[in-house]
Amino acid sequence: MGRIVLDGITKSFGATQVIHGIDLEIEEGELAVFVGPSGCGKSTLLRLIAGLDRPTSGRIEINGRDVTRASAADRGLAMVFQSYALYPHMTVRQNLSFGLENTRMPKPEIAERIDEAGRMLEIGELMERRPTQLSGGQRQRVAIGRAIVRNPTAFLLDEPLSNLDAELRGTMRAELARLHARLATTMVYVTHDQVEAMTLADKIVVLRGGRIEQVDTPLGLYNRPQNLFVAGFIGAPNMNFFRVRATGGQAELPGGLSLAVPGEGEVTVGIRPQGLHLATGDGPALEVVIRLVEALGAETVVHADAADGTPVVTVLSGQPSLAAGQPIRLAFDADAVHFFGADGMRLEA
Repeated sequence: MGRIVLDGITKSFGATQVIHGIDLEIEEGELAVFVGPSGCGKSTLLRLIAGLDRPTSGRIEINGRDVTRASAADRGLAMVFQSYALYPHMTVRQNLSFGLENTRMPKPEIAERIDEAGRMLEIGELMERRPTQLSGGQRQRVAIGRAIVRNPTAFLLDEPLSNLDAELRGTMRAELARLHARLATTMVYVTHDQVEAMTLADKIVVLRGGRIEQVDTPLGLYNRPQNLFVAGFIGAPNMNFFRVRATGGQAELPGGLSLAVPGEGEVTVGIRPQGLHLATGDGPALEVVIRLVEALGAETVVHADAADGTPVVTVLSGQPSLAAGQPIRLAFDADAVHFFGADGMRLEA
Protein backbone atom coordinates (compact mmCIF):
# COMPACT_ATOMS: atom_id res chain seq x y z
CA MET A 1 0.00 0.00 0.00
CA GLY A 2 1.16 3.55 -0.61
CA ARG A 3 -1.73 5.81 -1.61
CA ILE A 4 -1.19 9.48 -0.74
CA VAL A 5 -3.99 12.05 -0.78
CA LEU A 6 -3.60 15.81 -0.32
CA ASP A 7 -6.84 17.68 0.35
CA GLY A 8 -6.86 21.48 0.34
CA ILE A 9 -3.24 21.79 1.50
CA THR A 10 -1.94 25.30 2.20
CA LYS A 11 1.31 26.43 3.76
CA SER A 12 2.33 29.87 4.97
CA PHE A 13 5.57 31.09 6.47
CA GLY A 14 4.52 34.11 8.46
CA ALA A 15 2.50 36.38 6.19
CA THR A 16 3.80 34.66 3.04
CA GLN A 17 1.66 31.89 1.60
CA VAL A 18 3.71 29.48 -0.50
CA ILE A 19 1.25 26.61 -1.07
CA HIS A 20 -2.27 27.48 -2.22
CA GLY A 21 -4.97 24.84 -1.80
CA ILE A 22 -3.32 21.73 -3.29
CA ASP A 23 -5.60 18.78 -4.07
CA LEU A 24 -3.75 15.71 -5.32
CA GLU A 25 -4.03 11.92 -5.33
CA ILE A 26 -0.99 9.69 -5.80
CA GLU A 27 -2.02 6.09 -6.34
CA GLU A 28 -0.36 3.02 -4.92
CA GLY A 29 2.77 2.08 -6.86
CA GLU A 30 2.88 5.30 -8.89
CA LEU A 31 6.02 7.29 -9.51
CA ALA A 32 4.78 10.88 -9.30
CA VAL A 33 7.18 13.68 -10.19
CA PHE A 34 6.84 17.29 -9.01
CA VAL A 35 8.32 19.78 -11.49
CA GLY A 36 8.27 23.54 -11.81
CA PRO A 37 10.51 26.60 -11.69
CA SER A 38 12.58 27.50 -8.64
CA GLY A 39 10.38 28.67 -5.79
CA CYS A 40 7.22 26.97 -7.11
CA GLY A 41 6.76 24.97 -3.89
CA LYS A 42 7.72 21.47 -5.01
CA SER A 43 10.23 20.79 -2.21
CA THR A 44 7.92 22.41 0.35
CA LEU A 45 5.12 20.10 -0.76
CA LEU A 46 7.41 17.08 -0.42
CA ARG A 47 8.39 18.16 3.11
CA LEU A 48 4.71 18.45 4.02
CA ILE A 49 4.10 14.89 2.83
CA ALA A 50 7.17 13.72 4.74
CA GLY A 51 6.05 15.39 7.97
CA LEU A 52 9.13 17.61 8.17
CA ASP A 53 6.77 20.61 7.99
CA ARG A 54 3.10 20.86 8.85
CA PRO A 55 0.48 22.41 6.58
CA THR A 56 -1.25 25.60 7.63
CA SER A 57 -4.55 24.02 6.60
CA GLY A 58 -5.79 20.95 4.77
CA ARG A 59 -5.48 17.21 5.24
CA ILE A 60 -2.86 14.59 4.32
CA GLU A 61 -3.81 10.93 4.13
CA ILE A 62 -1.55 7.92 3.64
CA ASN A 63 -3.41 4.67 2.97
CA GLY A 64 -6.63 6.22 4.24
CA ARG A 65 -5.09 7.32 7.55
CA ASP A 66 -5.04 11.00 8.47
CA VAL A 67 -1.37 11.83 9.10
CA THR A 68 -1.69 15.62 8.92
CA ARG A 69 -0.44 16.04 12.49
CA ALA A 70 1.55 12.80 12.70
CA SER A 71 5.31 12.95 13.13
CA ALA A 72 7.65 12.12 10.27
CA ALA A 73 8.68 8.90 12.03
CA ASP A 74 5.06 7.76 12.28
CA ARG A 75 4.26 8.02 8.56
CA GLY A 76 6.12 4.98 7.28
CA LEU A 77 7.95 6.99 4.61
CA ALA A 78 11.61 7.09 3.59
CA MET A 79 13.26 10.21 2.21
CA VAL A 80 16.30 10.51 -0.04
CA PHE A 81 17.92 13.93 0.04
CA GLN A 82 19.91 15.85 -2.55
CA SER A 83 22.87 16.03 -0.14
CA TYR A 84 22.95 12.22 0.53
CA ALA A 85 22.94 12.94 4.33
CA LEU A 86 25.25 10.00 5.13
CA TYR A 87 27.09 9.74 8.45
CA PRO A 88 30.76 10.34 7.49
CA HIS A 89 32.23 8.43 10.44
CA MET A 90 30.23 5.27 9.68
CA THR A 91 30.85 2.57 7.10
CA VAL A 92 28.29 1.91 4.38
CA ARG A 93 26.98 -1.07 6.35
CA GLN A 94 26.63 1.05 9.48
CA ASN A 95 24.83 3.79 7.55
CA LEU A 96 22.37 1.24 6.22
CA SER A 97 21.77 -0.44 9.57
CA PHE A 98 21.64 2.60 11.85
CA GLY A 99 17.94 3.40 11.45
CA LEU A 100 16.93 -0.25 11.74
CA GLU A 101 18.95 -0.75 14.92
CA ASN A 102 17.11 2.19 16.50
CA THR A 103 13.84 0.30 15.97
CA ARG A 104 15.32 -2.72 17.82
CA MET A 105 14.94 -4.91 14.73
CA PRO A 106 16.60 -8.34 15.16
CA LYS A 107 20.16 -8.41 13.81
CA PRO A 108 19.57 -11.31 11.39
CA GLU A 109 16.71 -9.40 9.73
CA ILE A 110 18.88 -6.26 9.52
CA ALA A 111 21.66 -8.24 7.86
CA GLU A 112 19.21 -9.81 5.41
CA ARG A 113 17.77 -6.42 4.40
CA ILE A 114 21.22 -4.89 3.97
CA ASP A 115 22.43 -7.80 1.85
CA GLU A 116 19.32 -7.55 -0.37
CA ALA A 117 19.79 -3.79 -0.82
CA GLY A 118 23.46 -4.36 -1.57
CA ARG A 119 22.62 -6.84 -4.33
CA MET A 120 19.86 -4.65 -5.72
CA LEU A 121 22.03 -1.52 -5.92
CA GLU A 122 25.34 -3.29 -6.59
CA ILE A 123 27.04 -1.83 -3.52
CA GLY A 124 27.86 -5.10 -1.76
CA GLU A 125 31.61 -4.61 -2.22
CA LEU A 126 31.42 -1.13 -0.66
CA MET A 127 30.04 -2.18 2.72
CA GLU A 128 33.21 -1.51 4.74
CA ARG A 129 34.04 1.82 3.11
CA ARG A 130 33.17 5.23 4.51
CA PRO A 131 31.33 7.92 2.51
CA THR A 132 34.55 9.89 1.87
CA GLN A 133 35.89 6.83 0.01
CA LEU A 134 32.93 6.73 -2.38
CA SER A 135 32.14 8.51 -5.64
CA GLY A 136 29.04 10.68 -5.96
CA GLY A 137 27.11 7.92 -7.68
CA GLN A 138 28.10 5.38 -5.02
CA ARG A 139 27.02 7.74 -2.24
CA GLN A 140 23.67 8.20 -3.90
CA ARG A 141 23.23 4.43 -4.14
CA VAL A 142 23.94 4.15 -0.42
CA ALA A 143 21.43 6.91 0.35
CA ILE A 144 18.80 5.07 -1.70
CA GLY A 145 19.80 1.79 -0.02
CA ARG A 146 19.25 3.32 3.39
CA ALA A 147 15.69 4.11 2.29
CA ILE A 148 15.13 0.65 0.79
CA VAL A 149 16.10 -1.29 3.93
CA ARG A 150 13.32 0.46 5.85
CA ASN A 151 10.76 -1.17 3.54
CA PRO A 152 8.72 2.06 3.52
CA THR A 153 5.15 2.73 2.44
CA ALA A 154 6.51 5.25 -0.07
CA PHE A 155 9.80 6.82 -1.09
CA LEU A 156 10.22 10.60 -1.18
CA LEU A 157 13.14 11.80 -3.31
CA ASP A 158 14.21 15.46 -3.28
CA GLU A 159 16.33 16.15 -6.39
CA PRO A 160 18.47 13.08 -5.65
CA LEU A 161 20.57 13.28 -8.83
CA SER A 162 21.25 17.01 -9.04
CA ASN A 163 24.78 16.73 -7.56
CA LEU A 164 25.90 14.23 -10.19
CA ASP A 165 27.50 14.97 -13.55
CA ALA A 166 25.42 14.61 -16.72
CA GLU A 167 26.64 11.12 -17.68
CA LEU A 168 26.20 9.69 -14.20
CA ARG A 169 22.78 11.34 -13.91
CA GLY A 170 21.66 9.43 -16.99
CA THR A 171 22.94 6.15 -15.57
CA MET A 172 21.34 6.70 -12.18
CA ARG A 173 18.06 7.75 -13.82
CA ALA A 174 17.89 4.38 -15.60
CA GLU A 175 18.74 2.59 -12.35
CA LEU A 176 15.97 4.42 -10.49
CA ALA A 177 13.47 3.43 -13.20
CA ARG A 178 14.50 -0.23 -12.88
CA LEU A 179 14.38 0.01 -9.09
CA HIS A 180 10.84 1.39 -9.14
CA ALA A 181 9.71 -1.35 -11.52
CA ARG A 182 11.24 -3.97 -9.23
CA LEU A 183 9.94 -2.60 -5.93
CA ALA A 184 6.51 -1.49 -7.25
CA THR A 185 6.42 1.00 -4.35
CA THR A 186 4.97 4.50 -4.48
CA MET A 187 7.60 7.16 -5.17
CA VAL A 188 7.26 10.93 -5.05
CA TYR A 189 10.15 12.60 -6.84
CA VAL A 190 11.08 16.30 -6.96
CA THR A 191 13.23 17.58 -9.82
CA HIS A 192 13.85 20.65 -11.96
CA ASP A 193 15.12 18.41 -14.77
CA GLN A 194 12.52 17.82 -17.48
CA VAL A 195 14.33 14.77 -18.85
CA GLU A 196 14.16 13.10 -15.44
CA ALA A 197 10.48 13.94 -15.17
CA MET A 198 9.58 12.73 -18.66
CA THR A 199 11.55 9.48 -18.49
CA LEU A 200 10.79 8.44 -14.90
CA ALA A 201 7.24 9.53 -14.15
CA ASP A 202 3.96 7.68 -14.33
CA LYS A 203 2.39 11.04 -13.49
CA ILE A 204 3.84 14.56 -13.55
CA VAL A 205 2.57 17.37 -11.34
CA VAL A 206 3.46 20.77 -12.81
CA LEU A 207 3.61 23.49 -10.15
CA ARG A 208 3.85 27.26 -10.36
CA GLY A 209 3.61 29.72 -7.50
CA GLY A 210 2.42 27.06 -5.07
CA ARG A 211 -0.45 25.95 -7.31
CA ILE A 212 -0.94 22.94 -9.58
CA GLU A 213 -1.04 23.92 -13.25
CA GLN A 214 -1.64 20.43 -14.65
CA VAL A 215 -1.42 16.78 -13.64
CA ASP A 216 -1.01 14.22 -16.41
CA THR A 217 1.19 11.51 -17.88
CA PRO A 218 4.44 12.72 -19.48
CA LEU A 219 3.05 12.34 -23.01
CA GLY A 220 -0.27 13.84 -21.95
CA LEU A 221 1.53 17.00 -20.83
CA TYR A 222 3.65 17.10 -23.97
CA ASN A 223 0.83 16.48 -26.43
CA ARG A 224 -2.00 18.37 -24.72
CA PRO A 225 -0.70 21.15 -22.45
CA GLN A 226 -3.68 22.85 -20.85
CA ASN A 227 -2.21 26.35 -20.71
CA LEU A 228 0.63 28.50 -21.97
CA PHE A 229 2.77 27.95 -18.89
CA VAL A 230 2.75 24.16 -19.20
CA ALA A 231 3.26 24.38 -22.97
CA GLY A 232 6.34 26.55 -22.48
CA PHE A 233 7.72 24.64 -19.52
CA ILE A 234 7.43 21.06 -20.80
CA GLY A 235 9.59 20.16 -23.78
CA ALA A 236 13.09 21.13 -24.87
CA PRO A 237 13.83 23.34 -26.68
CA ASN A 238 10.87 25.45 -25.57
CA MET A 239 7.74 25.64 -27.69
CA ASN A 240 7.58 28.46 -30.27
CA PHE A 241 4.79 30.96 -29.62
CA PHE A 242 3.21 33.33 -32.15
CA ARG A 243 0.69 35.92 -30.99
CA VAL A 244 -1.92 36.49 -33.69
CA ARG A 245 -5.37 38.04 -34.08
CA ALA A 246 -8.02 35.64 -35.35
CA THR A 247 -10.85 36.88 -37.54
CA GLY A 248 -13.44 34.59 -39.06
CA GLY A 249 -11.51 31.52 -37.90
CA GLN A 250 -8.33 32.61 -39.73
CA ALA A 251 -5.07 34.21 -38.58
CA GLU A 252 -1.78 35.09 -40.19
CA LEU A 253 1.62 33.99 -38.91
CA PRO A 254 4.70 36.15 -39.49
CA GLY A 255 5.57 36.15 -43.17
CA GLY A 256 1.96 35.96 -44.32
CA LEU A 257 1.26 32.26 -43.74
CA SER A 258 -2.51 31.88 -43.18
CA LEU A 259 -3.75 29.41 -40.58
CA ALA A 260 -7.17 28.16 -39.47
CA VAL A 261 -7.61 29.14 -35.81
CA PRO A 262 -10.32 28.24 -33.26
CA GLY A 263 -11.89 31.22 -31.55
CA GLU A 264 -11.71 34.93 -32.28
CA GLY A 265 -9.55 37.83 -31.17
CA GLU A 266 -6.16 37.39 -29.53
CA VAL A 267 -4.83 33.83 -29.90
CA THR A 268 -1.40 32.34 -29.25
CA VAL A 269 -0.26 29.69 -31.70
CA GLY A 270 2.24 27.17 -30.31
CA ILE A 271 4.46 24.89 -32.39
CA ARG A 272 7.15 22.70 -30.89
CA PRO A 273 10.61 22.93 -32.50
CA GLN A 274 10.34 19.25 -33.42
CA GLY A 275 7.11 20.00 -35.31
CA LEU A 276 8.80 22.35 -37.80
CA HIS A 277 10.67 21.15 -40.87
CA LEU A 278 12.20 22.64 -44.00
CA ALA A 279 9.50 23.47 -46.56
CA THR A 280 9.64 21.95 -50.01
CA GLY A 281 8.21 23.59 -53.11
CA ASP A 282 6.79 27.10 -53.38
CA GLY A 283 3.69 26.70 -51.19
CA PRO A 284 2.90 28.80 -48.10
CA ALA A 285 5.58 28.59 -45.42
CA LEU A 286 6.94 30.38 -42.38
CA GLU A 287 9.86 32.50 -43.58
CA VAL A 288 12.72 33.05 -41.12
CA VAL A 289 16.37 34.09 -41.12
CA ILE A 290 18.87 31.89 -39.30
CA ARG A 291 20.62 33.43 -36.30
CA LEU A 292 22.50 30.38 -34.94
CA VAL A 293 23.05 26.76 -35.96
CA GLU A 294 23.82 24.10 -33.34
CA ALA A 295 25.08 20.97 -35.11
CA LEU A 296 24.66 18.10 -32.64
CA GLY A 297 25.35 15.21 -35.01
CA ALA A 298 22.11 13.22 -35.15
CA GLU A 299 20.11 16.45 -35.19
CA THR A 300 20.59 20.15 -35.83
CA VAL A 301 19.00 22.89 -33.72
CA VAL A 302 18.35 26.07 -35.72
CA HIS A 303 17.68 29.41 -34.00
CA ALA A 304 16.08 31.94 -36.32
CA ASP A 305 13.96 35.10 -36.41
CA ALA A 306 10.69 35.69 -38.25
CA ALA A 307 10.06 38.90 -40.17
CA ASP A 308 8.46 40.59 -37.14
CA GLY A 309 11.35 39.59 -34.85
CA THR A 310 9.63 36.60 -33.26
CA PRO A 311 12.28 34.03 -32.31
CA VAL A 312 11.79 30.62 -33.91
CA VAL A 313 13.62 27.41 -32.99
CA THR A 314 13.44 24.23 -35.01
CA VAL A 315 15.04 20.80 -34.53
CA LEU A 316 15.96 19.20 -37.84
CA SER A 317 17.12 15.62 -38.24
CA GLY A 318 20.57 14.91 -39.61
CA GLN A 319 23.15 17.46 -40.67
CA PRO A 320 21.62 19.92 -43.16
CA SER A 321 24.01 22.50 -44.63
CA LEU A 322 22.79 25.73 -43.00
CA ALA A 323 24.51 28.91 -41.84
CA ALA A 324 23.79 32.06 -39.86
CA GLY A 325 22.20 34.79 -41.98
CA GLN A 326 20.61 32.31 -44.38
CA PRO A 327 16.85 32.66 -45.07
CA ILE A 328 14.88 29.42 -44.86
CA ARG A 329 11.23 28.42 -45.18
CA LEU A 330 9.61 26.23 -42.54
CA ALA A 331 6.48 24.12 -42.75
CA PHE A 332 4.52 22.12 -40.19
CA ASP A 333 1.71 19.59 -39.98
CA ALA A 334 -1.69 20.72 -38.71
CA ASP A 335 -1.58 18.26 -35.80
CA ALA A 336 1.64 19.87 -34.54
CA VAL A 337 -0.12 23.15 -33.72
CA HIS A 338 -1.51 24.15 -30.30
CA PHE A 339 -3.85 27.09 -29.68
CA PHE A 340 -4.29 29.19 -26.54
CA GLY A 341 -6.81 31.94 -25.84
CA ALA A 342 -6.27 35.40 -24.39
CA ASP A 343 -6.57 33.89 -20.91
CA GLY A 344 -3.69 31.49 -21.66
CA MET A 345 -5.90 28.40 -21.62
CA ARG A 346 -5.92 25.75 -24.33
CA LEU A 347 -8.32 26.11 -27.25
CA GLU A 348 -9.46 22.96 -29.01
CA ALA A 349 -9.16 22.98 -32.79
